[in-house]
Amino acid sequence: MQQVLSAACSEISLKGRNRPHFESLLMRNMRHALSPFGKFELKERGGRILAVGKDESNDAGALDDAKTALSRVFGIDSVVVASMVGPEMEQIELAISPLLQLCSGRSIRVETKRSDKRFPITSQEVSRLIGAKFVEAGSTVDLKHPDQTIYIDILGDAALISSSKMKGLGGMPVGSSGKVLSLLSGGIDSPVASWLMMKRGCSVDLLHVHSSPRNEDVRGSKIVRLAERIGEYSPKRLSLTIAPYHEFYKRAMELDHRYEVIVFRRFLLRLSSALAKKTGALGIVMGDSIAQVASQTVENIFATDEAAGMPIFRPLVTYNKQETIDVARRIGTYDMSVEPYKDCCSLVASRSPSTNVPLDKARELERKIGIEEIVEKTLEQAETIDI
Repeated sequence: MQQVLSAACSEISLKGRNRPHFESLLMRNMRHALSPFGKFELKERGGRILAVGKDESNDAGALDDAKTALSRVFGIDSVVVASMVGPEMEQIELAISPLLQLCSGRSIRVETKRSDKRFPITSQEVSRLIGAKFVEAGSTVDLKHPDQTIYIDILGDAALISSSKMKGLGGMPVGSSGKVLSLLSGGIDSPVASWLMMKRGCSVDLLHVHSSPRNEDVRGSKIVRLAERIGEYSPKRLSLTIAPYHEFYKRAMELDHRYEVIVFRRFLLRLSSALAKKTGALGIVMGDSIAQVASQTVENIFATDEAAGMPIFRPLVTYNKQETIDVARRIGTYDMSVEPYKDCCSLVASRSPSTNVPLDKARELERKIGIEEIVEKTLEQAETIDI
């Protein structure tokens, strides 16, 4: 009987003929997550990916830590530490024997999945037979609210028995959906938007436009810590580009305050687009939610997006603020996001911004301040940090 990690895939199971490609990417990301915990061999079995330890460092404590690490890999629906035995009832009964005394006096439920239909006993019958063993040992059965659930997965050449399942993040493996460039501010929304794009399989690079006198000032700020937290969910290092705001600020004094925020957002998109084309990113990510603020009305989004020249993704577009906060708390970015920080967006916020800036007006104001020259000079002053 051997202890292994078993990861259930999320949406990959629906990918048909392309499934091997997605499984290969997921295994690559799993290897990265498992690397601090020893050597593992990964193999697909019946809709599961098994991680089998190859050295003595894979003890119970290391396996539990590895299980937690895998639960943070996009593409995994759930993960367990399981006892792996042969696909025979005698072996399954032997594997549950250590659990019988532990569950005595407690209510239990047995869940059986049989991916190999050649196994001669149905899933329901396996659950009934194994459940009877627990009842004989002093447990009771509660199918709705048990104290303990016993999981049995019957594969082609093995059976897995576990008693503790950890929920994963789901989604798609990072790297399966192309690369995007995410605008990272110091607020709550943009880190969540970046994380959600990673959940859909995108590799994410980050761009932060700052109001500090020097790029060096940003290196010691919460922006780098936010990027590092987002990077914890990535199998590869992220790049964070920091660019100064002052070239735009010098010209913004000429703008009508009602339109300044839209011209600024068009500047951000022009800058992002130019950087994305240099780095091979295929789209831009923003943390907008419709009607959350004046710049995020449908009319102003229309007046903004034309400046990008490439797809813009807004994964928070239908979220309200509390929904975004809930995700931020879950992924560990909220506390950093609410730390004080002088953000560019607050500097251009007007007390009475227009909620419906005509596209022609936005273009006219861009020409007035020489937006192309501003973007060019800002790019020249930008620096990139590997996270």
